[in-house]
Amino acid sequence: MNSVAMGRYMRHDLKRPNGGSVREFTNAAGTVFAVTWSGPGKPDLRTLLGPYFSTFQANSVATARQMHSLRRPPQVAQRDLQIQAGGHMGWFHGVAYIPSLAPAGFSIDDLAAQP
Repeated sequence: MNSVAMGRYMRHDLKRPNGGSVREFTNAAGTVFAVTWSGPGKPDLRTLLGPYFSTFQANSVATARQMHSLRRPPQVAQRDLQIQAGGHMGWFHGVAYIPSLAPAGFSIDDLAAQP
């Protein structure tokens, strides 16, 4: 794991055995407020999302029922929980973000801008 100070938060870069990557973002108290992932194969989202996995799973099932047979990436768009996942065979990516735990002025757009 490699950790980088990014001003008011820390970014922790983790490499997965399959060559994929996971980034955790922690606030000044050391609490994870966002996580991103990308690479071949999906990471264990139950572990990665922790207590938020059940919300993600419930929203995925509800979206699938509403969309019938259409394929749509799973997502959660709640006031204090944002999760977006997508990809295709061989490459997956996603982001999970808890705005209330993020440092002041941080936005989900900042995650996309990470080098």
